[in-house]
Amino acid sequence: MGESEKTGRPIPQIDSLDDIHAPLNQYFQNEEEESAILRARTRLAGQCLKRYDLPVQSELTDPATGMVRNPVPLFLSENDANRYGYRAPAQATPPSPSPGTVETRHRMSASERKAVDAVMNGWGNTPKQVALHRYGGRPVTKTGCLGESDARLMAHTTRPRINGGQKVTSSTQILNLILTLKSQATDRIERDARFRSMITSWASCMRNAGYAYKLPADARSAAMEMVPTKSGGASERERKLAGRDAVCQQKVNYLGVAGYLTELYQRDVVKEYRETLTSVRENLDQRVAAAQKINRGARDHDDR
Repeated sequence: MGESEKTGRPIPQIDSLDDIHAPLNQYFQNEEEESAILRARTRLAGQCLKRYDLPVQSELTDPATGMVRNPVPLFLSENDANRYGYRAPAQATPPSPSPGTVETRHRMSASERKAVDAVMNGWGNTPKQVALHRYGGRPVTKTGCLGESDARLMAHTTRPRINGGQKVTSSTQILNLILTLKSQATDRIERDARFRSMITSWASCMRNAGYAYKLPADARSAAMEMVPTKSGGASERERKLAGRDAVCQQKVNYLGVAGYLTELYQRDVVKEYRETLTSVRENLDQRVAAAQKINRGARDHDDR
């Protein structure tokens, strides 16, 4: 799409998300770190549930973090578009549990399930009509067993500061902090003349095929209103729209421009918030170390 206004370096043609460097991603937990933390939190939450004489659950899941790490979430390859429409690739597989939920190791009654959910999430994160402040003679905390497991890993860690200097109290606040900084970079990307010019070209390409959308997000929103197949997959109509979207993205180097500017503006944000982000990385490293210690203890216990 032209020369970089800051460096004079040409914006490259990029065809894969793997070729994009997103500086803020180093402050999100990667897959290995996420796995260690979730295993530890599963064990800690299980210990919490035992105090209420409720059944221990299997592995906690958080399918949202993969999407968080995606540097250009609206990018669509032609292969995925033609096969899955806008549901590719994750939505083509059976849905994962919602973030922070668990799968049971045995079949539970409806009342038992309600109790587990209420105790796990706490009365502050549960609809008022089913929230529990006590169960089995024990008080239920505001953030429940999930909050307790997070607090155990957050204990004695470096705490980044937010909102005028207040220290964070949970990993969720840290995640939201990084998402806010990522949003700042995204706002700058979308105001960049190179990005706006590329999007105008994309809209023109779509209009030539009979689709009057100003933004890739508009095409996705329209697709969500299209009736899926009986099996829940993308309809032919959705796949046709997605296919044209992907072709136009390729034609205007959508991934190249968005990826280049992502690196450029995220790098600026990292420089501006270096002290805060250093604390974020220290906190994550400390939580991972604590999680690994818990996981090693669990393995040693199981080997006895």
